[in-house]
Amino acid sequence: MTLSGKGYYQGLFFLMMTMIVSCTNDIIVKFVGQRLDSLQVIFFRFFFGLITLFPFAILQGKQIFKTQQLGFNLIRGILGAISIFLYTYSVIYLPLVEVITILWTIPLFVIILSIFFLKEHVSIMRWTATIVGFLGLSFITLYNSNVSVSLQWLYIVPIAASFLFAAQDVMIKKIVDVENRVTMLLYFALVTSIISFIPALLVWKTPTLYEFSMLFLLGAGGNLIQYFIFKSYSATDLSALSPFRYMEFLFSAYFAFVFFGEVPGVNVLIGALILIPSTFYLAYSETRRPCVT
Repeated sequence: MTLSGKGYYQGLFFLMMTMIVSCTNDIIVKFVGQRLDSLQVIFFRFFFGLITLFPFAILQGKQIFKTQQLGFNLIRGILGAISIFLYTYSVIYLPLVEVITILWTIPLFVIILSIFFLKEHVSIMRWTATIVGFLGLSFITLYNSNVSVSLQWLYIVPIAASFLFAAQDVMIKKIVDVENRVTMLLYFALVTSIISFIPALLVWKTPTLYEFSMLFLLGAGGNLIQYFIFKSYSATDLSALSPFRYMEFLFSAYFAFVFFGEVPGVNVLIGALILIPSTFYLAYSETRRPCVT
């Protein structure tokens, strides 16, 4: 697996695209979540994600349903339904920048899980970038402007979501090179749609035409996010890309300010000044490493 050069830059590019689309979806979630329950929002995300896959499924025919990784796909769908519900709930009820900041625990979880399940070698540079990033995150949460995170149960929700996202990242890396990507998307959308349907009925409100259009974009964006993740993780090592999730702070802070007038506190800005240099240092260090296959 290439850790530097073309493969590394491709992986980084698709990871950046993942974060841009993810932030766009967050904006949609906050808008539609003002009236619709989070359970209903995630159902439509999964359902419209399934609908937008139909043209690709028709092109590939029955072969699209063939998989040797059925167990992985089912487990990933279950974890996906739970994690995206937790994340959606967090985005609706917490400031967007704070949610994204808390999700910066994903790289730490990923690196630990990748050691045990992927047998990946984690260099000192990656450990350094992750530890420095964690220190920045600790500063933000310990000096949170809206009361200490550690004392509010609601902040446990995005932390749990970040752990489950990390577990899914590891699962994707495990099977992405042996499984059809559209098949993975299809099973994910199918399993999550089934799981979320009944809970959505319990809180049902008929969406307006505008909300339907936003929810459709949300579902399509969810597929794009997964596709970009597949592309990035098939290009280079998972643990090499993980610390770059910190860059999502810049995207989320910009969108949160433009659409909701949210301004990050001083503690968040200081934390970002710790986080961002660590990711750029990692990028510089990785490009100077000899190519390893």
